[in-house]
Amino acid sequence: MDAALSGRQEDDRAREQRENAIRDRIIERYGQGRSRTDDIEPWEEPEISYYHSKDKYGFIHDKPIPMEAVDKKTLEKMQAKEKKWFKMVQEWEKSESEPADLKSRIWKGCPNSLRGRVWPQLLKLQQIKEINEKALGPDLYERMKQTSKKRSSHRDIVQIDLDIHRTFRNHEMFQLKYDVMQQKLFNVLSAYSVFNTSVGYCQAMSSLAAFLLMYLKEEEVFWALTSLLRSAKYQMNNLYVQDLEKLHRLIDHHLILRKKFTHTVHKHLKKQEFIPSLYVTRWFMKNFLDSVPFSLNLRMWDIFLYEGEEISIAMSLCILRTFKKTLVKLNMEQLQEFFQVLPEKQLDEEKLLDNLMEVLSELRRSRMSVLAPLPPVQPVRTSESMSTLPSNKQFNNGTNGCDSGGVIMPIYETTV
Repeated sequence: MDAALSGRQEDDRAREQRENAIRDRIIERYGQGRSRTDDIEPWEEPEISYYHSKDKYGFIHDKPIPMEAVDKKTLEKMQAKEKKWFKMVQEWEKSESEPADLKSRIWKGCPNSLRGRVWPQLLKLQQIKEINEKALGPDLYERMKQTSKKRSSHRDIVQIDLDIHRTFRNHEMFQLKYDVMQQKLFNVLSAYSVFNTSVGYCQAMSSLAAFLLMYLKEEEVFWALTSLLRSAKYQMNNLYVQDLEKLHRLIDHHLILRKKFTHTVHKHLKKQEFIPSLYVTRWFMKNFLDSVPFSLNLRMWDIFLYEGEEISIAMSLCILRTFKKTLVKLNMEQLQEFFQVLPEKQLDEEKLLDNLMEVLSELRRSRMSVLAPLPPVQPVRTSESMSTLPSNKQFNNGTNGCDSGGVIMPIYETTV
């Protein structure tokens, strides 16, 4: 018996050494960046030719993109809007108070050139950084990057590496393997995995961090994740914990809203056996990234960062209501295709966002815009809503508490 136990211990030590060696190689490789490319296979990078074209957001397309014709009057209007925003942001950055007309401007859309300054203000990144560094010491992000090189788990690092190489590879920032933006993405995700040990790393976080990197600096993205996951305004942390607790509750809540507010659509989807988890799982885990056209994603995120988690719930209902006439005509296969990415040709962005405002107001009046508090005993979820919910292994590769292999760091929650 002692011999068997000793043999198992030796096997465990050998496995741990192999895993640590793999983890160390991945960390070292990201540190090298594009200084070497001999280990990158041709198929591992997108094939970009002169025939490909790039849109205004940096995404690469294999077909020519028609030039957007902008008349002089429209151009002058856009420039005037940007000038007003610029002045407002300058004043906002010097003051702690929110601009009086911020809400109306946010709903009308932030100029793309200013999102890198507006989003940090909405996320309150400086305040969150100061709260955490006051409790845990200065240069916290840099220290977390160093800590991740020594204490991150093999499982998290391997999964981060896998996910980076399939995250926004059709965008100019992330198309080249081990290039600067992929290095930054790896830094943020590995550092956050040891900072927030209740989550570690969850696959959906790669798209979230990459999206934020398009507009924010590397360290800002680290604090943005902290704000999104841990602040009372967004409360995304429980979407990514091991049991996906909040995702279960969001899906159940969406089913209730679907029955109450879009009954015709609900009856049709139920007839087609198209249960909520088949479409809202991606919506909630990535907050609609990769599920709606990118221009709409940006507008929705402007509003989400201002209003908070209510927007995700309202948006899931808004889409059903906006496309009601289309959805009731689709069969199961067509529904799956429709919900992959909303068809841009059928999408009136302004109309959908007007509908979103109406839905949000309606849900607030009904006191259904946020999840109800957890009851003392969780009710059994219905098979109608949950039967095909992905397992936590498909999303979460971190573990709770001190078992994640990372350093235990208390994250100070804030209501700022």
